[in-house]
Amino acid sequence: MDWPFGDLAYTDVMEIVDRFDTQDRRDLVGVYKLLLCNETCDPFEDSGAAVDAYEAAEWLPLLKHNLDDIQRTRELAQLADRFVPQSNFSMKNLQPAGT
Repeated sequence: MDWPFGDLAYTDVMEIVDRFDTQDRRDLVGVYKLLLCNETCDPFEDSGAAVDAYEAAEWLPLLKHNLDDIQRTRELAQLADRFVPQSNFSMKNLQPAGT
């Protein structure tokens, strides 16, 4: 099967969020809580619990966690888009290395 995401552009949002004072928080949840303070549907306190859910085949909480990570990333990207110059966004693609 061919890799389907070769032309899909993305940027590492955490690199952009470094432009904000995150008080040494470097993880998605910590930065999100500090900068946006919005309620989330994440059933876990941290991603380590998501690994445990995966290993226990607990798919619904894992799905909620992953969807919440997507939402947090999106909201942080929207915040960065308002305050960080576009020239600081380093676009990449999802093509696997060596292909």
